[in-house]
Amino acid sequence: MPTLTRLAALLCFAIATVYAGTEYYKLYEEPPRSTNGIAFVALVAAVVGWRFVGLRLGAGLLRNFSLVIQGYIATVLMSFILLGFYNAFTMGYRQRYKSLDDAFQGFFDVSVDHLMRMSDTSFMLMLLIIAFVITGVVTLVFRLTERRRLGL
Repeated sequence: MPTLTRLAALLCFAIATVYAGTEYYKLYEEPPRSTNGIAFVALVAAVVGWRFVGLRLGAGLLRNFSLVIQGYIATVLMSFILLGFYNAFTMGYRQRYKSLDDAFQGFFDVSVDHLMRMSDTSFMLMLLIIAFVITGVVTLVFRLTERRRLGL
C-alpha cells in the first residue's frame, strides 16, 4: 500500500543518489560527459527506496539507519547487475565479448573498478552523512504520519 513513508524513502534515495552521482563523477580523472549513469542509478535507488526501505521503516532510528545502509548496498548491487546485463548484450553485439566467460570477466572488471573508485575516504564520509540525513527524514515522516495511521 502506498504510504507517505514509502514516498519519502523513494524521494530521499533518488535525490541523494543524484547528488552522490555528481560527486562520484568528480572522482574520475576525466569525468564522463553523459549523466545517463546518474539517472539510471537514481531510478534504481528510487525503486529500492520504495520497495525495500520504505516497506520496512519503523520508529527506531538505529533500525532505520541500518535499513538505509542496506538500501545503499542493494542499490549498488542492483545497479551493477543491471549494468552487467546491459554491457553483456551491447558488447556482445559489438563482438567485443566473444563468450559468456568474457562477459562475466568484463562485468567483474567494471564492478571492481567502480568499487575501487568509490572507496575514496571523502566520498564514503559523504555517503555516511547522507545516510544519517535520510534516516532522520524518513524517521520523522514515519513518526508524523504512520504512527497515527497505525495507532502507535
